[in-house]
Amino acid sequence: MDNVVAVDALPHAPSIWNATAVPPPALYPLRGELQVDCAIVGGGFTGLNAALHLSRRGVQTCILEANDAGWGASGRNGGMAVLRYKSGWAALARQFGHEQTRLLHRLVFDAVDALEQNVADFNLDGGFSRCGHITAAYTRQDAQALRQDIAWLAAEAGDRHPRYLEPDETTRLIGSGAYRGGYLDTRAAGIHPLSYARELAAALAATGVPIHVGTPVVRIREHAQGCVLETPEACVRATTVIVASNAYTELFPLPAGLRRRIVPVATSVVASRPLPDDLYATMFTEGHLVTDTRHLVNYFRRVPGQRILFGGRGALSGIETPEIYGNLVTGLRRLFPQLQDVPIEHQWSGKVAVTLDDFPHVVRHSPRVIFAAGYGGRGVALTHLLGRLAADMALGATVSCGPMQGAMPALPFHSWRLPVMNLMAAYYKLRDHLRI
Repeated sequence: MDNVVAVDALPHAPSIWNATAVPPPALYPLRGELQVDCAIVGGGFTGLNAALHLSRRGVQTCILEANDAGWGASGRNGGMAVLRYKSGWAALARQFGHEQTRLLHRLVFDAVDALEQNVADFNLDGGFSRCGHITAAYTRQDAQALRQDIAWLAAEAGDRHPRYLEPDETTRLIGSGAYRGGYLDTRAAGIHPLSYARELAAALAATGVPIHVGTPVVRIREHAQGCVLETPEACVRATTVIVASNAYTELFPLPAGLRRRIVPVATSVVASRPLPDDLYATMFTEGHLVTDTRHLVNYFRRVPGQRILFGGRGALSGIETPEIYGNLVTGLRRLFPQLQDVPIEHQWSGKVAVTLDDFPHVVRHSPRVIFAAGYGGRGVALTHLLGRLAADMALGATVSCGPMQGAMPALPFHSWRLPVMNLMAAYYKLRDHLRI
């Protein structure tokens, strides 16, 4: 990976999370030389979990982060550890069969359990709560698909916990009458993502794991005995490398072939000013997180200070504009008319990595370089799984994670992705408008 320009460390996004997070841990750039068994590029959830598992097995490891712990998607997402994938269970079973879908079911539960275990093991706060999650059906067809998911889970996975919400109960729990029903799983979890990332980084550093912030990797050279990672002021020699920078991997050139396998897509988020008690009490009445089934998904929840967070599709170009946030606020107030006069206090954007098959993948790119990427907005939980699996692969183990293992399929016409994606976004917006 040659001819790379170093990036300066950047401030965190102006999010509600940044405004309310615990202070960042005292971490510093790397200068000089360092030799480790495994070097990890990226100080978000994937990299932190990979380092955790490697260090517990006595492997010398370090994390190299261009900006700050949790600076990327890990610190600016919705904080929702959801117990579902982009496709529903019944659809996954039709595509992959019952056995593989049961494996996917076990794995996503392992991922959320791993998040909770980290909180317990290191006595973290991070806003963790098993507050539950509602998948809100936007159309009658979506409602039927959610019923099919519940039936599949009961019949094929022995999981009778999720339940279907009729429209009136969905309205009561969410505070919006826009939905035709819902799927409730009370085992899903919410976190304060930036506080969690900072606390986990601090805990790992306290155990002796070197975490170097403000240390962009500007070049990786692979040779027969290992890899050399160059930064503006340091050189790291490692036997193996895990690249865990997901949608932000574009900050340095990707290895040949990977660029055509992930597409960074912007998501934008707003958070309201604190709501009066009487208004706050009408929304998310039992504290559930919510994601809807629109083609252009919206997600929303309560956040610190009696505020409401609302997220959705950002500019595909990644360029933030007033229009992007204006459209988002319009969508928020259309779903929640009671917020018509409530000002917006925070607005920010971030990037998610989208793959052709809507699954993240853990990939051995070469004998000594491993990638975990492509979470598509489901990374709060799945980073905990793929971080561990990337660590296992770095130790030479064979992993089993169904559709998430092996090479990511290449996106056709990748060089035309922006006009194609803009066309698709317009198409999906029309379908959402027509509820089809």
